[in-house]
Amino acid sequence: MFRYIRQRVLFAILTLFIITLVVFVLVSAFGPSPIKSLIEKAIADPKNRLSPAELTINLEKQYGLRDANGNAIPIIARYFIYLGNVFKGNFGTIINAANNPSPSEYTTIQKLFFIPLKYSIRITLPAFLVSSVFGITLGVFAGYKRGKLFDSAANVFVLLFIAVPSFVLAPILITISLKIGIPVTVPRDALEPSFGELFVSYLPPVLIITLASMAVYVSYTRNQVITVLTSNYVLIAKTKGLSATQIFFKYVLRNISIPLFGLLLGSFLGLLSGSIIIEKYWDVPGTSQVIAKAFPTGEINIIMFSTLFFTGLSLAAEILIDVMFAVLDPKITFASRSKKNYWLFFKAYLERRRLAKDLHKKQLLAAQTNAEKRV
Repeated sequence: MFRYIRQRVLFAILTLFIITLVVFVLVSAFGPSPIKSLIEKAIADPKNRLSPAELTINLEKQYGLRDANGNAIPIIARYFIYLGNVFKGNFGTIINAANNPSPSEYTTIQKLFFIPLKYSIRITLPAFLVSSVFGITLGVFAGYKRGKLFDSAANVFVLLFIAVPSFVLAPILITISLKIGIPVTVPRDALEPSFGELFVSYLPPVLIITLASMAVYVSYTRNQVITVLTSNYVLIAKTKGLSATQIFFKYVLRNISIPLFGLLLGSFLGLLSGSIIIEKYWDVPGTSQVIAKAFPTGEINIIMFSTLFFTGLSLAAEILIDVMFAVLDPKITFASRSKKNYWLFFKAYLERRRLAKDLHKKQLLAAQTNAEKRV
């Protein structure tokens, strides 16, 4: 097991390296220049005595786009420089001040990212807990009541909230909130809101995420329960006289918990990193807002930090899920190291190709000899 975890960690590091490299290259090559607004601001300054070209070179030197001699640094070289700084704990600086809503509070990239993260957790964590509990419960009942009225109602609920996107539901809920006097913006902590104000203001965005997530859990759990209930081992258990409760805890719950564990962890990470629409509509100062503002301005340090954080978190979650699968299901075993010698396979492949070429030459020679004899 230790060997397996070690292999997964090494593959995760390789995956993280490839993803960050691709993101860095794409943003650097095709994204907007992060210093463009700084150049425009400096040109508009009446005290400025430098030409636009000189301003560009100076700012590019300052932010690591050029070396001390003014030569442009290749993108790949800049990536490895950035990677070296990351290992030193330096994640860069915020280039454009417009992307920093509070320079006195957000003095580093880490603070700019993690302080707003609490707002994102406030809307995703309650939604995740409520939707997972109720969604899995409804899915189990729908699976047991397959083809009946409850199952039909659950299917309608699933189709409705999976088919209708959140950017359609959000304006409807905002309109209803305005009609009944519920705030449509989330108060900042600096205003010191009461618990009641926080609860009421966070209720609509949490409700949207909860309904959408619950639909996924209901559908997935229902299908898993039906698959288990129609399996041969459950039918055999029924013939042995086991009660419905015994079958549920011994077979159904155990078999659906394995795939559900992976779904739950993955869905929470997805909610945490993908709640941009909800945060935008309710003006939640969360992490998704920070990332969304960074891309149009080419703020590469913010983009790279968010990529490192969420990708690293997802890869760690995948390793945890794989290990938990073995704990939940003893039938799952870790593969031992392959005994195959791939170098011998490669040599055999080359030998087969050589023999095939020799055979082809002999066939051509025989055909030519037969043709000459006929003449």
